[in-house]
Amino acid sequence: MKTQTIRQRLLHSTMIGGTALMALVAAPAVGLLAPSTAMAQDLVQGAVSGTVETQSQTPVAGATVTLQSVSQGFTRTYTTDASGSFRAIALPQGRYTATISAPGFASLSDTISVGSGGTTSVVFTVGSASGASTVDDIVVVGVRTAVSEFDATTTGLTVNVEELSRNVPIARDAGAVALLAPGVTASDGAFGGIPTIGGASAGENTYFINGLNITKFRDFTGSSTVPFEFYQTLETKTGGYSSEFGRGTGGVLNGTTKSGGNEWEFGITAYWEPDALRSDSPDTYLAQNRFDEVETSDIIFDFGGPIIQDRLFIFGLVNFRDREFVNIGSPTNDPDFGAGANGTRVTSDDPFYGAKLDYLINDDHRVEFTYFSDEQTQETSNIFVDANGEYVGQFTPSTFEFGGSNWIARYTGIWTDWLTTSIAYGVNEYNETNTSPGDSGALITDQLPGFPRRGIWGVGQPSLNEDERTVLRADVDIYADFFGAHHFRFGIDQEKLESGQELNYSGQGYNYCRPGGPISTVVNCTGDVTGGLWYRYQTLVAGQPTRVRIRAYNNDGGWTSTQNAYYLQDSWQVTDQLTLNLGIRNEGFENENIAGVAFVDLQDQWAPRLGFTYDVTGDRTSKLSGFYGRYFLPVAVNTNQRLAGAEFFIQDVWTLDRTTGGPNDANFDGIHDTTDEPILGTFLSGTNLADGSVRPITTQVDKELDPMYVDEFILGYEQEMWDGWTLGVTGTYRELGTAIDDVAIDAAVLDYCDNVATDLTYTQCYSVWYGFHQYVLTNPGEDMVITLSGADLSRATGGVITSDREITLTADQLNYPEPERTYKAVEISMEKSFDGIWGARFSYVWSESEGNYEGALKSDNGQTDPGLSQDFDQPGLTDNSYGFLPNHRAHSFKAFGNWQVTPALNIGANLIIQSPRKFGCQGVHPTDFFASLYGPASWFCQGVATPRGSVFESDWTKNMDVTFAYNLSEVFSIPGDSLVLRADVFNVFGFEAETDYNEFGDLDAATPDPNFARPTAYQAPRGVRLSVAYRF
Repeated sequence: MKTQTIRQRLLHSTMIGGTALMALVAAPAVGLLAPSTAMAQDLVQGAVSGTVETQSQTPVAGATVTLQSVSQGFTRTYTTDASGSFRAIALPQGRYTATISAPGFASLSDTISVGSGGTTSVVFTVGSASGASTVDDIVVVGVRTAVSEFDATTTGLTVNVEELSRNVPIARDAGAVALLAPGVTASDGAFGGIPTIGGASAGENTYFINGLNITKFRDFTGSSTVPFEFYQTLETKTGGYSSEFGRGTGGVLNGTTKSGGNEWEFGITAYWEPDALRSDSPDTYLAQNRFDEVETSDIIFDFGGPIIQDRLFIFGLVNFRDREFVNIGSPTNDPDFGAGANGTRVTSDDPFYGAKLDYLINDDHRVEFTYFSDEQTQETSNIFVDANGEYVGQFTPSTFEFGGSNWIARYTGIWTDWLTTSIAYGVNEYNETNTSPGDSGALITDQLPGFPRRGIWGVGQPSLNEDERTVLRADVDIYADFFGAHHFRFGIDQEKLESGQELNYSGQGYNYCRPGGPISTVVNCTGDVTGGLWYRYQTLVAGQPTRVRIRAYNNDGGWTSTQNAYYLQDSWQVTDQLTLNLGIRNEGFENENIAGVAFVDLQDQWAPRLGFTYDVTGDRTSKLSGFYGRYFLPVAVNTNQRLAGAEFFIQDVWTLDRTTGGPNDANFDGIHDTTDEPILGTFLSGTNLADGSVRPITTQVDKELDPMYVDEFILGYEQEMWDGWTLGVTGTYRELGTAIDDVAIDAAVLDYCDNVATDLTYTQCYSVWYGFHQYVLTNPGEDMVITLSGADLSRATGGVITSDREITLTADQLNYPEPERTYKAVEISMEKSFDGIWGARFSYVWSESEGNYEGALKSDNGQTDPGLSQDFDQPGLTDNSYGFLPNHRAHSFKAFGNWQVTPALNIGANLIIQSPRKFGCQGVHPTDFFASLYGPASWFCQGVATPRGSVFESDWTKNMDVTFAYNLSEVFSIPGDSLVLRADVFNVFGFEAETDYNEFGDLDAATPDPNFARPTAYQAPRGVRLSVAYRF
């Protein structure tokens, strides 16, 4: 058990972190500069750079500095050089007791804090042995400076998670912490609101925990879920990060976990968010939000302590969870249940758990092991309610299982005061299974929402995904002095990605045959490869469907990718005021097809990371910094599966037989009265989108494919002001250099056949390249080298040409524009470090995010197909696509902080005010025939150009959260450290901003969508979270 006085807790805690607030408040004997992160950053450990000087600022050479870990007891001892300086490296994060002794001077002792990935700069001022005799007599000449990360150019926010969550009302996940940082915006609801950073899409961030990459590599939609109370610190790097980090063109979310120490500590925390204390959002045309129910509860038990005193430590936690969510759709009439509405009830109650072991071989060598599981099961009941929202009945339920086991082991060794090494090996696992008892029935839907639910299916596409990342990383740090002080870091960063899947439409045992013969050369009827079908009723007449679209799909298999990198970084202190940060990273991405052959092989991607910092005044109270960097984005494994598997995908259209009738169709609507399946009439069209074969790589991937990258430029200035206040101004410019996406080349091939080839005609080629036959992974807007297969040419020419043909299609023939995306931002931030009474951080960001390409994820239609988006599928889809991108927010103001009213009462707040999102109108293309067949997917509505982001905009978002916490241990004599009662009120003023809308203006070329520009989502309503936390 560990106890502290209120003064000790205030002195040894911070309000929020921010890199400026990671240091502890110094006692009068010692002046602490803000933590500063060298560009050669560590994912999990930190360092201390210090100076010992006299009261007249004369360096003290030969002083002995001893750092002792407060929690784990190990010690490191250093001797200052001729300049009075010392450097402590590879320190686990935490608090350290620093003891300074030198001949002729009084001894000095105080506590400092070390964060992960940073260098804490300190100045110790000692008095003469014959002068000051106590700590209180020593004159303070150095003061804690709140200029963040002095010798680094990284922008963003670093927080101590426990301190932040104790003082600021915030959701208990890493994404919510990231949203506190300037330049970070919540993404579209289709992606769960995960962060978008620096104008990038939500699918371009990377996520780490104790050095383990936990990013979802299949589709880039976030990361594995780490138990929130497991975190010690969380960094949100919004830009300017070193060559140690790669594989992303957005930001980096880097977390470290808690560790055990020499004293046993325990905690029990309970959270409850009752639905009775939650408001409801207004209804939309898609949902009756007034009937929503949200009820969550958590009980977290954590513990930490020594297994072997001073040598082996453990920290662990278990988070018991209970969740229930009810959502009700728009009104409808069901043949069985009558008037009412469809809805879902989703429940889950799986626990999170995790543990960390630290073993100190000796004071200079340590081994760490981290494990956590985020496996969860969600049970979904598809319910029907009456007009009052009361339960009437239910349809087929479904089960969604996701998550996995994750672990990483790391060895760190300090060999000399100038050499450290580290090696880590770990596994990140993320699996998904989506099933239901109704998987034997076909998927049946209607063109518009509001129709009765049809069929027995519970999951539209039953699926199994198994993803495993294996990580090997080795890093070496070398400190040297020549032409200034250097901190070199170099290392290797290797990952192997293995992914398997089973994916079909619902329905087992169905066998659809197309009239007139086999579907493809490898598939006769759908039953050869899949038993599932999707029936979608469409083409309404008098409110009833007259046609049905039939789709069949299968894509089972396993794929492997490798991502290897090596890097070199030098933090070079040229003078006392100038530091250069010079880094280079070389990355390679290789993606294999289902046969194990590389279809994407992008090597020698050189990513420079160049920066500088300059101490303008020479006293470390101000910083001028600049940065240029290049970031590369890997090819998602989703691309392996979609483009390099044995994918089978067809789409046929039939009329409904509405004339025959009979015992199974008493109302003559062409729909089976019992099964809801279509009664087919006349076959209208058949389209093969993928024929079930493993296609040759040369026909699918541009021979001259280049990687996707973003260039970034940053210029910033920070200044310490007064009484713990700092001011910062930062300008950022990001530009997309190259993108990777798939494009249909049919129109270009037709141009080639018509105007270039001498042995082919337009008519011959159109029989094969009819608009949707050949899609190629390429760099849109550039020339392409691709192969036309001999099989395709043989079909086109009746067997006259049978060999493969490699051709060059020019950018003009392809007619696709270059992908464009620019992000411009100016950030103004102010920070008041916590002084025992209050502290806060304020930021304002003006930004502009424009282009014709959002990035890896596509908010316009909720698409999660990195590299295979709809954006460049047809040239017409790019018309009018340039404009304000979905993540554009011109103005964003954020503020958060807390006020320690009394030793027992703490009040915190979190405020965000953000300008609207801009929308266009998506409809049917009026002139590009191929694009028009995509339906409402072009930036035209009813034939009129409606450019992206130019038609209407959402509301301003205004949100204020507050927290009230009362520590009963400050008032009553209670065993243990603390007993805190707390209430968090989210959206305290109950604002109801409209945040998302139906952006589709056409149902078809002749029919406007009556729901165009109507809201589909509102900001989260007012809610209350109650909690009690006991630590002992």
